[in-house]
Amino acid sequence: MADRVALVTGANTGIGLAIAERLLADGWKLGYATQDDEQRHEGPLADLQTRYGEDRIHWVWGSIAEPDVPERLVAETVQALGRLDALVNNAGLSTAKPFFELTVDDFDLTFDVDVRGSFLAAQAAARRMKEQGGGSIVNITSVHEHVPRVDFSVYAAAKAALGMLSRNLALELAQHGIRVNSVAPGVIATPRNEADAERLDPEVPLGRPGRPEEVAALVAWLCTEEASYVTGSSYVMDGGMSQQVVSIPA
Repeated sequence: MADRVALVTGANTGIGLAIAERLLADGWKLGYATQDDEQRHEGPLADLQTRYGEDRIHWVWGSIAEPDVPERLVAETVQALGRLDALVNNAGLSTAKPFFELTVDDFDLTFDVDVRGSFLAAQAAARRMKEQGGGSIVNITSVHEHVPRVDFSVYAAAKAALGMLSRNLALELAQHGIRVNSVAPGVIATPRNEADAERLDPEVPLGRPGRPEEVAALVAWLCTEEASYVTGSSYVMDGGMSQQVVSIPA
């Protein structure tokens, strides 16, 4: 993987940080993308640079809710590291509100970040990958790409849209050797949703939340040649939660 380059959005925390670390450990060079350049991002970045080398990591930043940012993140990564072989669209936000309390701003921001930002990043990345003869795009959706949850009407709709975008891009980009897949995590123990993960433990047949490192392992595989015949798929990683619609035995 010495010459392979990946761009991971939302790389500074939770699942994104685990993905960034796994790809670096596997030998990739990394575009480390964050929402802004605030000091709070420097701790995780410095740790990765210490362990894997400053020359293998390039920090790019900007809110993917802004239409011009996704293209810039891709361009700056390619300029600094020479190419782009994998894009992981991990950056996103979770909007949890009762249906009647949702606003136009809630809808627009959720779709701007979770759908449009990933769409534009994928478009910019695919243009570079096409020139190189192929690549891999992985979109981090959610188990709610497939199943609804109360108070998630906008969030689930956005993740479902991103999942269908993955499938459609898989069709359109296959001729260029570009594979596109989704990873749909369920209850994952990250700093952002630690309380919710603990509350949902009884709903998970495996009896525990997932770990960010487990999601990262699947993403890393999808970016390798071992997954060269895999495209258009959505991998649900939820400990069996979506299989247990009714928990009371018959």
